[in-house]
Amino acid sequence: MRLAYGCVALALAAGCGSKPAPSRAESPPREPAAAQVVNATILANGCQHLGAANAKLAERAMYQLVEGCSSVPGGSARFEATLEPGGRIEIAAAPGQPDVVPICILKHSLEHKVALAKPCRLDVKIAQTSVPVSVEAGAN
Repeated sequence: MRLAYGCVALALAAGCGSKPAPSRAESPPREPAAAQVVNATILANGCQHLGAANAKLAERAMYQLVEGCSSVPGGSARFEATLEPGGRIEIAAAPGQPDVVPICILKHSLEHKVALAKPCRLDVKIAQTSVPVSVEAGAN
């Protein structure tokens, strides 16, 4: 057992006589390039009474909230956004979700331009995914 241990220790220090160390001309293999993408899904079922024009404004308000998110802690998050008459947007964790909303959402002014007589609730899910990106030969 002592010899095997000595070989492992030598392998870490000097390669244990197996493979020669890579020359300086060789470069280590590159990790595949990937881009982080954040997608948003907005369910406006609680705002069906708005009509087409106001529904578009509500959807645009939600996309403006998530457009600055370049990452999502934990990979995904669900929350509820309630559009209030007067222009405020109330944000709360969705039922069954941790009581946390990504900071990228809270960096925006929580206001909208939808003309409302009563509150309108939207369910929002954002998710971060990694998408492979091809790197052209010779690019650094």
